[in-house]
Amino acid sequence: MAKRATNKVSKADAIRNFQKDNPEASPTDVADALKKSGYKDLTPQYVSTIKSMDKRKAHGPTKSGKITADDLITAKEFVDSLGGVGRAKQAMEMLGKLTN
Repeated sequence: MAKRATNKVSKADAIRNFQKDNPEASPTDVADALKKSGYKDLTPQYVSTIKSMDKRKAHGPTKSGKITADDLITAKEFVDSLGGVGRAKQAMEMLGKLTN
């Protein structure tokens, strides 16, 4: 496997940096500009994938994400605000019925 130059920024980081400076640029614009900067095999689809992954990460953990200490603190505050675990469970069951 070929090693990349240590001073060259990865494609994903180059995309992020370009987007920071040009937030309105389309994926095609980003890909074209970075190809001119020396990044080969960079497609608009790859740019869209990186943007999508970053957006997903910014929205926090998914259903399958691990429960963190912050999650537990938030849950405790929720339980306390409703007056106990029993009432919180009841509220969650009712919410489940509303969302299904």
